[in-house]
Amino acid sequence: MDTSSLEQVAGEDGDYVGRLVVPYSAYCAIKTPAPGEGSELPALLLAFHGYGQSCKGFIKHFAEWPDRNFLVAAPQGVNQFYWNNGRPGFTWMTSHMRDYTIQDNMAYMAQLIETLKEQHPFDPNRVFLLGFSQGVAMAFRLAASGIVSPRGVIACGGDLPPDVEEGLKDLAKFPALVVHGEQDKVVSIEKSVACHQALSDHGFNVSKQTFEGGHEIPPEIVESIYTWIDFLNE
Repeated sequence: MDTSSLEQVAGEDGDYVGRLVVPYSAYCAIKTPAPGEGSELPALLLAFHGYGQSCKGFIKHFAEWPDRNFLVAAPQGVNQFYWNNGRPGFTWMTSHMRDYTIQDNMAYMAQLIETLKEQHPFDPNRVFLLGFSQGVAMAFRLAASGIVSPRGVIACGGDLPPDVEEGLKDLAKFPALVVHGEQDKVVSIEKSVACHQALSDHGFNVSKQTFEGGHEIPPEIVESIYTWIDFLNE
């Protein structure tokens, strides 16, 4: 589209909603590999936070990974709000103009990945996408976009978005790990069951792991995710 004009997206001529594509600031927390950590290019973990979280908070889950020759990048959703306690929260999207927001998010990811290639070179054959809660949809959409060819996708406490599920038959079959807490009261574990089933039905190599806990990624699960990735790297 012409980014210098309003694209009519709702309403009628004379009384409509227009879309204007503008530059905006986006933020991403980065952890670089430890100095001298191997001679080969690092693997890349793109970690997508959940609803209301921040990139700085979410990346702390992976504090040890740079010592394992990983570049860890945690992008932050560009939509902002305040929690009741006044703390800022960030989210990837709402139902408002959903399709356009998906386009914007994928354009954001494409630019981020190109920037990472230039500033923090990584092995393009070892790109892993991890999402938690709302971030699971981001991970799957990026995997389906063609922007990267993921070595693996990790879905933690989330679900497979319908737009991705519809196109599963046409996607390259990346390995996937589906993780969920058995006592999750925010996102039902049935969402992960359905995700696992859909991926399996379409020929994906998909593993699943459940744990005693709620809507979270406990340290022991982070470690088991690394073990799964390490197995794929062998």
